[in-house]
Order: sequence, then structure tokens, then C-alpha cells
Amino acid sequence: MAAIEKKNKLWTLIFGITVILSMTAFFLMYRMNNEYTARGEQPIQGILCLDEEKAAGKLHYLAREWQYFPGKLLTPDMLKENTGYYSRYISIGEYGGMELGDKNASPYGCGTYRMILILPKKEQTWALSLKKVFSAYRIYINGELAGEVGDPDEKTYKEQIMNRVFTFQGSEMAEIVIAVADKNHVKSGIQYIPVFGSPVQINMQRGLRVLGSGFAMAFCICVMFGVLTVYIRTRTYLSLMIDVWIVAAFLLEIFVDILPSAGIFYEASWISEAVKWVAAFYMLVNTFGETDCGYGKIVLVGTTVYACSLAADWIWPLYEPIIGGRFPETGGMVLAIAFACVLWRDLSEAYKIRLTYEIYSKQTELRLLAQKKHYEKLKAQMDETSRVRHDMRQHLRVLAALLEQKQYEEMQTYLCRYTREFQERLTYQTYCKNQVTDAILHYYEEICREKRISFQCQVEAPENTGIEDTDFCRLFGNLLENAVEAAERCPDGSPRFIRVQIRARNNKLLIEEENSCTGSLRRGRDGIFSGKHSGQGIGTASISEIAARYGGLADFQDHNGIFKAEIFLRLTKKDTEDKLFG
Repeated sequence: MAAIEKKNKLWTLIFGITVILSMTAFFLMYRMNNEYTARGEQPIQGILCLDEEKAAGKLHYLAREWQYFPGKLLTPDMLKENTGYYSRYISIGEYGGMELGDKNASPYGCGTYRMILILPKKEQTWALSLKKVFSAYRIYINGELAGEVGDPDEKTYKEQIMNRVFTFQGSEMAEIVIAVADKNHVKSGIQYIPVFGSPVQINMQRGLRVLGSGFAMAFCICVMFGVLTVYIRTRTYLSLMIDVWIVAAFLLEIFVDILPSAGIFYEASWISEAVKWVAAFYMLVNTFGETDCGYGKIVLVGTTVYACSLAADWIWPLYEPIIGGRFPETGGMVLAIAFACVLWRDLSEAYKIRLTYEIYSKQTELRLLAQKKHYEKLKAQMDETSRVRHDMRQHLRVLAALLEQKQYEEMQTYLCRYTREFQERLTYQTYCKNQVTDAILHYYEEICREKRISFQCQVEAPENTGIEDTDFCRLFGNLLENAVEAAERCPDGSPRFIRVQIRARNNKLLIEEENSCTGSLRRGRDGIFSGKHSGQGIGTASISEIAARYGGLADFQDHNGIFKAEIFLRLTKKDTEDKLFG
């Protein structure tokens, strides 16, 4: 019970710290990365006076004090002819539609935006960037039609939403008039701040935004397909929920921004907000219910940041980022990164398990193969021993006859010849009483004989060491396998050899191995690099891990074409009397 309370306190602390840090970060974004609060000149009653020297060196965000003519599609000529049209000054994004705050009015209709720019006296090229304008408009610059997106006229209305940049040559003064109409979109009119400046800076900002958006979308797609692959293989509930969340976010973006008729599905914008809040609340509750999961803290941080982004979007609605996305987009990106961390963790664990399984499978196969070779040698030696014992009776009869005839010299000659023949027929050598070690040593001795590599081995070790047979197999298997591969790469004519010495001293097992090699060791921060690929050597890492587990260490050196490994392990069972020398 105490452990559960401690865990709940920890999760509550993580949640609280994440909320504080997230809201602080969003507030800083609102103050420092916001087109509404960006430093620089702002219009006053529809007139913007630009600095004579610095006007072309920075971007100007035309957020406030646009002169707005509601319910009218006007041209510059119409404004000149009649100056009595009703107008008011508004900020971009101040209202969600063209109702201008009147709850009884329709958010759809038409209107005209107007601004006058006081430019430097020197004529130069200027650019005006208009993001999505809902849903059709004409733009006039200095009394001339600069562009048309869709058709805002009542009878021939045709909606079209796209990002555009309009350039013009200007000096001293420029008049911008934008006539907008909308009939059925969730948003109406100009909802994104127009940006004014030099074409180079405008295009640079647009390029950075496109690059950032493309990276974010590609990242989310990769996470989605990665999690989908994990779900197909594991059928885990979390993987399915992550994919549903990402797909829903994409569909929402498509329906709202690409298909203007999405207003049919969303009768009011609050429905979209409600969906986001319900999703955030559900993920938070579900995460708090999974406190025992290894990935819980990561997902908790991600979902908390996402929920805070929705709160920040509600607290500071007038936020249009200079670089990056809006609050919900930033929070969603953090949540996607959290999901990516979970995916990476699962993939890393799966790879680790697979790699461990492959290593153990390889070592098991090596043990079986070594034991099989060992058994075949023992069987052949036993058969030869039976034949020698059968032949021994005949030899004894000959020796007895020579003894009766007192032919001692002939008897000595015959006995020497028989002894030499006996030694030649029984050549099997046991290195030690540990069957696994003995089998592996004989297995690699046979491989060295086939590859014409000199193999020398001297063993002075107890039978019972307390070291697991699987660890002995991994240690000697990796050590001798690397030695054989290194010696085999030596050029023809150069010495090829492997020397192994094993001895027990002061309750420690000391293993020394030397072999011929080419090249030199490549060391990195985490260990020795493999000579077969660009990554870290798995064999040497496995040897070091086994040595460390038994309270020892492993050291690898090379000098003048000779590789040397020195390994020592602490014996868990002291047995200094039972030794065999090979």
C-alpha cells in the first residue's frame, strides 16, 4: 500500500512539474514568438508608417488596425468615389467570422480590408504574404488588381483557399485593398496575419515554415507506420490508440483546411475543440491508470503537454507563431515525440531480446557441435582402446616366449616398438575435467588443424569453478572464434597460431590467449570495434560482460601482429586440489 501511495505521489509530482514548465514555455512562446506581439511598427487607424532606413531589413506583421468595410466588396475606385462607406478598425483574428461579435448576425458574407503603407522614398520591390483567406478574395495594390483567388462575387461565387505572395514596386505610399467573401467555411475572412517585407525575407520565412511542416508530417507518418507495425505484431491496445490518435489528427487537418465544406460536419467550431479536450482528458486518465507500465512516465509527460497546449490556446487565442506551429500543434508534436520514444523503447527491447536469443542460440549450437565432435573422438578412441586391449594378449605371449628363452635384448627391442605403436594409436588428450571447456577446446583444435593454424593449449584449472556452463561456452566460444578468424586473415607464409593458457591462482581463474592477426585494434568510447563491420565488436563485449559479472575484468591488446587477451574471473567454488595439466 505504501509503495502504491509513493508511486501516485511521484506521478502527481511529474504531472505538476510538467504543467508548470509547459505553461511557462507556452507563455514565452506567446510573448516572443507571436506575430501579434512582434516588435516593430503597427498600423494606426489603417495607416502604417515604416522606418526609412530599416523598413526593408525586417518583416512587418500587419496584425492590427485594419480598416474594415463590412458587407461590401469594394474596389479602390469605389472607395475614391464614395468616402462615406461605413467602416471600423479591427485586428486580424479578432473575430472568427464576419459577424464582428454580433451573436445574432451570420458569420458568413463579405467585407473589404484596407490599409495604407507609408514606404521609403527610394523605390524597391516589396512582397505581401497572405496565408489562407476564407474563402475567396481579390487584392488590389496601388489601385490595380494584383491577384484573385476564387471568385468572391455573389452570383459567380467560387471558393478557393491557398497561400499566395504578391510582389510590387513601390515607394512613398502604397494602398492595399482586399475584398473577401465566404459562404460556408468554419472560419470567414482574413484569419491569418498578412506579412509585409522584402521578397527574400518573405520567401525565407515561407520556406522555413514549409520545411518545418514537412518534417513534422514526415515524423508523424513514420511514427504512425512504426506503431502500426508494432500493433500488427503484438496486438497491444496502446499501439492501436496511438495510431487512432495520429490518423484522427490528420483527418481533422484535412477536413478543416483542405475541404471548405467541412463546415457541414462541424456545425460549430466548439465541436472540434470538444473533441480535442475529450481526447486529452481520456489520454490523461488512461495514462494515470497505467502506472505500472515502463513507458507510463513518457506518455504522461506527452499527454500533459498536449492538454496544456489546449489550455494555452484557450487562454491566449491571439497567437500566430512566427516560426513553428500553434499551441495545439506544438503540444501534438511533443505527444508524437513521446509516442516515438515509446516506439523506440519497444523496438530497442525487441532488438535486444532478438540479439540475446541469437547469441544464446549460436552458443547452444556451438556447444552441441563441440559435444558431438567430442563424443565422436571419444568413441573412436574407445574403439581403438578395445582393439589395443585385444592385441595386447598376443603381445604378452610374444614377450613371455622371449622371457622363457632369456632373449632379453630382443624382448627390450620388441617392448620399445610396442610402446611406440601404443602411443601412436592412442593420441587423445584431455585438456581438463570440465566437459564443456574440454569439448570447446577440442572443437577449435580440430578447426585449427583443418585451417593449418598452430594450436597450443595449457590448462591448469579446477573441475568445479561455480561458473555456469553457458557462460564458459560464450566466453571460450567468442574468444576462440575471433582468434580463428583473425589468424585465418593472416597472409600466406606468415605464422598462424593460437596459444591458450588457463590457470587458477588465489581463487581466481586466469585466461590468457594469443593469436596472430593483421592490423590493429580500433577502440571507441564504449569498447572495441569489430574487424568485420563498422560497429562495436559483439564478441569482445560479451566476454567483458561475463568477466564483469563474475567480479573480474577482460583486457585486449595488440602488438607487432599479435593479439593478446587477458581475462580473470573470481571462482565461486574454491577447489585448488582437483587440477589437470594439459
